[in-house]
Amino acid sequence: MPVPEQETTASAAQYKALAHPLRQRLLFTLDELDEATISQLAAQLGTLKGNVAHHLKVLEAAGLVVVSRTNTVRGGTERYFTRTTKQIHIPRETVDAIPGGAAGIIRAVADEMAETEAPVFLGVRHVRLTAAQIEALVETLQHVAHPEDLPDAGAGERRYAIALTVFPTP
Repeated sequence: MPVPEQETTASAAQYKALAHPLRQRLLFTLDELDEATISQLAAQLGTLKGNVAHHLKVLEAAGLVVVSRTNTVRGGTERYFTRTTKQIHIPRETVDAIPGGAAGIIRAVADEMAETEAPVFLGVRHVRLTAAQIEALVETLQHVAHPEDLPDAGAGERRYAIALTVFPTP
């Protein structure tokens, strides 16, 4: 079941579901595998099936994953999960509606960065910009975020996360 390419605007429940690092990793893994069972995801992520089942239930309730098919195995039923969309846009009003705001997503990204042994680039720059410059910068970052502008290199290559944000400082 191919995942739709269009961008989905996140609801408050979806944003809240995204605040946990394992849930983000589940979505990344499902993006890579297209679909997977709880057992397959647990093996891929090196965690317990119970953890995966719990977090998939949260993602499913938020509408971020669905059961794409089932398979009867040894008297039981395997459920295959897939993402509902490839890209999720989180509008400002949704971020503001969640207790803690953007901190949950930023914390989850920081946790992912801390777990890698590979070199990480993290740059923070403060610069004064005109309205036209900020508009151009946001447009550039939106191009980086869209899969057609920066296509995935395929299963044989290492997977990277790209965290993009522009915000005015106090």
